Amino acid sequence: MPSSSPPARLSSELARLAALCRGGRVTLGELLPGLAPRDQALLTAVLSVGFCHPVPLPGLSTVCGLVIALAGGRMALGLGPWVPQRWHGRPLPARRLEKVFAAGARLMRKSDWLIKPRGLRFCAHLWTQRANGAAIALCGLLLAAPTPPGTAMPPAVAILLISVGTLEADALFLAAGYAALALNIALFGAMGAAAWRGARMLLH
Repeated sequence: MPSSSPPARLSSELARLAALCRGGRVTLGELLPGLAPRDQALLTAVLSVGFCHPVPLPGLSTVCGLVIALAGGRMALGLGPWVPQRWHGRPLPARRLEKVFAAGARLMRKSDWLIKPRGLRFCAHLWTQRANGAAIALCGLLLAAPTPPGTAMPPAVAILLISVGTLEADALFLAAGYAALALNIALFGAMGAAAWRGARMLLH
């Protein structure tokens, strides 16, 4: 049953997660219960925030990308949140995440005036929700891919935009997210083509 009270803004959730990370050590299993009982879009938004800048977070893009891809895939299938039990004990850098979540909360507070429900009927449509999940899953796989440093930012931005658009029922953010997805496909397609040409030159 949906709650009668309005859901917390993403800025509030990020501030709460920053507080949860205080103490120096946190695992994925400890972080997940700190999320409000909303859908996977909150999880994917939170996990993407740390990569929305050009400074890499070594060792985190693969696990976060896979969790995002899993959440997006389940959203596309209309299934609820789930993370494999063996991932729950994976330690995360709490101090760094605290700074990332706190910075994300400050950024989202400045953006709260811009984010509002737009195109409610379109955003609430079942196939829109499933398409959003599929797009998030694809970007999660791109985030998890072993690519050069600095290339985690483009898929993370697309994930964040689509996740926020889903959470806040904002068609404008969804449109921006799909534009970012198209740019990611072009970018990673060009990188793949360049790698293929390089491999063929080495083999010949």
